[in-house]
Amino acid sequence: MTFGLNKRLVGAVGAIALTGGTVAVTTPAEAATGTLAYTCTVPLQGLKQFTAVADTDAPQRIAYGETIAPAVTGTITFPEDVTRTLRDDVGAKKVDGKAEVAATVDGVARPWTLVVPQTNVPPNGSLVLTGTGPAGTFAGDKVGTVYDVAVGDFTATINNYQANGAPTTILPTAVVPCTLNAGQDPAVDTIKVVKDRTTTAVTPKQFRQGAKARAKVKVVAEHGKTVKGKIKAKLLRNGKVLQAKVLSLRDGQRRVTFLRLRNGGTYTVKAKYLGNQNFKGSSAMVKVNAG
Repeated sequence: MTFGLNKRLVGAVGAIALTGGTVAVTTPAEAATGTLAYTCTVPLQGLKQFTAVADTDAPQRIAYGETIAPAVTGTITFPEDVTRTLRDDVGAKKVDGKAEVAATVDGVARPWTLVVPQTNVPPNGSLVLTGTGPAGTFAGDKVGTVYDVAVGDFTATINNYQANGAPTTILPTAVVPCTLNAGQDPAVDTIKVVKDRTTTAVTPKQFRQGAKARAKVKVVAEHGKTVKGKIKAKLLRNGKVLQAKVLSLRDGQRRVTFLRLRNGGTYTVKAKYLGNQNFKGSSAMVKVNAG
């Protein structure tokens, strides 16, 4: 999935797709969901309530031209009565499975699939499961955009195994649909598209007494987009500006022709990329001896 980046990665909750319990998810972004309550239909037990907290590892900001593919991690804690039924009545010693999550980006469906590896069912207490999966691909294509990702309902599929690894005789696979209870905010992270950083380089092309000084200025964006905009180039000698020009880049670079050098000695060329709506400014300087 490709989104324009910078949206709340709420979909993270997807990781919590299993049966009743508590879910926790991790991510470096600035925010996470609050504790979300779900009503799940658990085989052999009926309706059960569990809570979920979700997040992704998406950054708070993405640069223009950058693409990221964040991951979702969810931890589910089953209620003790659900765990007990699974262990004692179903006979499950281990479980694994997946969760199909109805995540959205700006209200548009962007479903996620989170995978839960095989996990031992504890002899007492609550079963805790962790699921992970991709949150899709986000591309920073417009500076200033902020994307909101949210989670909704999910369906968990749980596979139950005996101690010898064989499927349980009773309920070898449990499908558990879960509905997000009304009146909650399922938002998780906010990701904003910002200007990309640039690097400016100056290469002297001709510096000799009696000839016009020439240099090449090249500006490169950190994430590969062709830089557009203007540069300001200066020719200096002994700290004094001999000539200054403002020129437009052509395919991210520009050749600059300065005045004819009357004297030999050391000259300085300074170039500054002025930046624009998509790129941050940058600058460079080089000293050249004119023979």
